[in-house]
Amino acid sequence: VDMFHCSKQRKMLYGSEREIQDRRRSVNQKFKDENPACSDYFMTVEEERLLCQKFERELVRFCKVFESPPLFRSVHCTAMDYFKRFYLRRSAMQFYPQNVMLLCVYFACKVEEFNIGISQFVAMLEESLQSAASAFILGNEFLLMEALGYSLTVYNSLRPLDGFLIELSDRLGLETARKLKKNALSFLGDAILTDITLLHPPSQIALASLVYSAETNKISISSYLSELSPDPTTLQQLLKSISTIRQHLQLNYKFQITSSKLKELEGKCAAISKCLTGDAEYESSGDEENPGPGRVTKRRKTVEMETS
Repeated sequence: VDMFHCSKQRKMLYGSEREIQDRRRSVNQKFKDENPACSDYFMTVEEERLLCQKFERELVRFCKVFESPPLFRSVHCTAMDYFKRFYLRRSAMQFYPQNVMLLCVYFACKVEEFNIGISQFVAMLEESLQSAASAFILGNEFLLMEALGYSLTVYNSLRPLDGFLIELSDRLGLETARKLKKNALSFLGDAILTDITLLHPPSQIALASLVYSAETNKISISSYLSELSPDPTTLQQLLKSISTIRQHLQLNYKFQITSSKLKELEGKCAAISKCLTGDAEYESSGDEENPGPGRVTKRRKTVEMETS
């Protein structure tokens, strides 16, 4: 039985990119409506998304810091899913993405049964920031669960990919399957940095990664794709979905933010935090006009990561 098709995750898939944009626009507008006193510092939908994209990439880098032992690949996927879904319910103007990123990774470790305590987890951060990070994470787990609608199980593309590769190894040999896996995993690593996982089932994304890898390695798997489809019409629909996924990745993977733009957005976040709490004083890792990401406020504790 395909558990994904019986899951709440399947019901939460969006029908189009426009639906996702509408959702983000709604979250952005709701925050603005509820906090008019902070209007001087509001972000646009595009600015919020830009800031989140920055920390989606930080999430990937942070996960790679863990070496003894390394995090499961499933932790990477689950944490990214949590992060994306969180910001379809909450605004980055209220919850700074760097904090939420750490929260999502730690909570994903729990769900994916990667055994790590909070002390060991925050040890990956600067020592001076570990206490604040620990307090934020432990104090906001319920907030994350609430934003996720208490739907914590994430079906990613890793398991269906392994299933396809096992079948292909019987047809093409183990060495060929290993070649296919390397590029397919690279594709999936790029895919989680886009909205593909909010739009398509994991099995289709896994197949798209296989088609990409097969083309890269000049290996034909067309007969295998035909065997997966009961009739020509279903095959055409499958190939169309694979093409759509690959086009989406090609168009949406690239990301760039200048240091000046990042500083501007972080400044807005700091100003909104000050506006929300009414605190006249707050700590900053930079100058007061352009506070850096190391600041700590009562409303939002923000921590710096060591990713090198």
